[in-house]
Amino acid sequence: MAFVCFWTFGLFFSPILSGQSGEGSRDPELFDVRDFGAVGDGKTIDTEAIQKAIDACHAAGGGTVYLPKGVWVSGSLHLKSYIDFHLAPQAILLGSSNPDDYDKPDFVPQNAAFSSDFVKGGHLINAIEQTKIRISGRGRIDGNGPFFLKDPESDKLLPKQKIPWRPGQMIFFCESTDIVIEEVELYNSPYWNCFIHGCRNVRIDGVRIWCRSDTANGDGIDIDCSQNVMICHCNIESGDDCITLRASDSLLKEKRFCENITVTNSILSSPHCGVRIGVGNGVIRNAVFSNLAIYNGRIGLNLFSSYTEGSPGVSIDNVRFDNIVMDVVQPITMTLGYAAPETHIQNIYFNGLSGRFAGQSTIVGRPDNPLRHIVLSNLFFDYREGTVPLSEPLKIEFVEGLETFNLHFPQQSNPNEKRGTESSP
Repeated sequence: MAFVCFWTFGLFFSPILSGQSGEGSRDPELFDVRDFGAVGDGKTIDTEAIQKAIDACHAAGGGTVYLPKGVWVSGSLHLKSYIDFHLAPQAILLGSSNPDDYDKPDFVPQNAAFSSDFVKGGHLINAIEQTKIRISGRGRIDGNGPFFLKDPESDKLLPKQKIPWRPGQMIFFCESTDIVIEEVELYNSPYWNCFIHGCRNVRIDGVRIWCRSDTANGDGIDIDCSQNVMICHCNIESGDDCITLRASDSLLKEKRFCENITVTNSILSSPHCGVRIGVGNGVIRNAVFSNLAIYNGRIGLNLFSSYTEGSPGVSIDNVRFDNIVMDVVQPITMTLGYAAPETHIQNIYFNGLSGRFAGQSTIVGRPDNPLRHIVLSNLFFDYREGTVPLSEPLKIEFVEGLETFNLHFPQQSNPNEKRGTESSP
């Protein structure tokens, strides 16, 4: 199944940004950060000047905040409604190395510093309760990760327990609507690259994400309790999970599900998971992942309801995976973990998956809480070169309503032949 990613421009932006209005057409207002005192020499802290340009653009009713070629060093910035934050080719927005240039963890009630990950609460780019915002251009947003993470005695990056200080997610959009991030590069984030929390109507298109593979918690894109989200034409090389769907709504003013998500036509590389679904205590449903290439990962597709004992976990419902090629250790893992009995994983469809692997895929429920209605069709996998053959490359247990068709794993018996008490017909 192929999906085309597009979104009508007018759906996201007001007439002042699209150049169309009922009273005639005009170009959007341009707010060049140099006109507000920004220097762009890679040394001067330009936070105040860039924020002045953002504030002036917003006060004028909207327009384009323009960063020309140069290295613009900045701490925390706050985007506002009806703004196109545009980075020209060879423009780099570089995260400041000074912790004092970033917001404190309590700058808004929806923000949190994840102490278990040894991060603070400040972000490079923020948009909190705003609407119709775009980040665009051929420039780069660089979180300056190596400065915060590099081991002073080697070329390696520090494990998270030894990091003295680092900012939070590089881009943080929270409870905002009509968001576009397109064509920019996101580089060297010291933590997650892009965090979309409690937002509606989001398109992330043509974005290149890169950070070192040893970046602790260096996620690519995290979608949490957000609705109507499209991710397409992205190339992600991350230090942790490339794309994560989450359902953690405890800090949001408006509680909501994570739902109506499409991810398509993208390339994902991670030492951990290409796609990870299931963090929090809410609901994730109605998602489609298609036309993906996933490589270098430990797990290609990971659905996990609860990682923590005592947490009720995330219910996952109606998710499709179509036309995906993988070169990973484990193509699929799906389990409830510590999830409460009322939490479920159901209506999950895998079709047209292929590639190479080295470890066992697992689709495992629990006797007291089986997985329900799982469909596997047209799966073609072979071992990576040098892999010791497994007695059971695909393990399936405690599944109600399992359907399989045309599965090709080396030395694997048909799962339908061994349902017994593990799976009901």
